[in-house]
Amino acid sequence: MNIIEKIEQDLHTAMREKDATKVRALRLAMASIKYVEKENRKPLDDLGMMAVLQKEIKIRHETMEEAQKGGRQDLVDECTTDIQILEKYLPAPLSEAELEELVKNIIEETGADSMKDMGKVMPLAVQQVNGRAPNNLISQVIRKFLAG
Repeated sequence: MNIIEKIEQDLHTAMREKDATKVRALRLAMASIKYVEKENRKPLDDLGMMAVLQKEIKIRHETMEEAQKGGRQDLVDECTTDIQILEKYLPAPLSEAELEELVKNIIEETGADSMKDMGKVMPLAVQQVNGRAPNNLISQVIRKFLAG
């Protein structure tokens, strides 16, 4: 069962159980996935769906920060709940040590030795991480090793 099927199944269950919070969060996720599919004019694979969910979580984090500045605890709580719901559909994230080890191996395999080789390393890292770490974090770790 892929991610979209799991979300749809959980959405139906939440609707039957009248869990309005979960229904809202899952409908927003479904809408984002459908929007990206419509823009691309093709269905997303699981990696694409994970990217959409990670983007939605990132948006919730940003909203949470702004809500905290504005003293909107209700919005902070809502975003926190949404994040917890959406994270269930993502694979367990890599620890920083695991990510660093993976990047070291890729750098050794490709023979990369400077920032010019970032273009060789980044696609391989993204592919091997397989959605278990955000791309900006992968990029930071690669830069750390290639710059040092």
